Amino acid sequence: MRTKTLLLAAVLSAGGVASSLAAVYSVNAVGYVNVTLTAGLNLIANPLKVTAGNDLNHVLPVVPDGTTVYTYDSLGFHSSSFLAIVGGWQPNLIVDPGHGFFMSIAAAQTVTFVGEVPQGADSNIPVSNGLSLISSPVPQSLVLDAMQFPAESGDTVYFYRGTPKGYVNASFLAGVGWLPPENATPAVGEGFWSSKATAGTWTRDFSVNTP
Repeated sequence: MRTKTLLLAAVLSAGGVASSLAAVYSVNAVGYVNVTLTAGLNLIANPLKVTAGNDLNHVLPVVPDGTTVYTYDSLGFHSSSFLAIVGGWQPNLIVDPGHGFFMSIAAAQTVTFVGEVPQGADSNIPVSNGLSLISSPVPQSLVLDAMQFPAESGDTVYFYRGTPKGYVNASFLAGVGWLPPENATPAVGEGFWSSKATAGTWTRDFSVNTP
């Protein structure tokens, strides 16, 4: 219950210092992303599209036994655990690019995502009103307004970062941007909470040739 209590806690707790989360290696539209995890909860995202499917068994086929993932949608949290005895995730949840998820892992390690860079219409995602758990739809790290995030005054984002882990937040002010900007800059492979009054679409129309 402790893990779920942490997940459901109000996103107002003290935060830590943001640090680089991932290293990106890519040729053309295909490549891989290394994401460094600490022991315990990590708020991450799948930054690449897997041709065979963006389910956990294809996206993260090998992780330590007992690793747990928590996704979130309008119905609440959904959990899946990696069970070595059955050779995969139970249940096999979907982790599409553009959607954040928590991963609970026993010891620090690096996980590797392999796949194609989302481009064109694949790099656009809906962002709901209220609270949603999302990520950049493409493997790029810039402040959110430089990545065309559909923000309005009062919108807030929350990142789970630092040592020890805690939430840091930034709010959007029309004509000014995100304050503070360092708390509105997702690393590649990092998920975050979005709190919006009005739903929108995060439209990137991304291309590896013209980012």
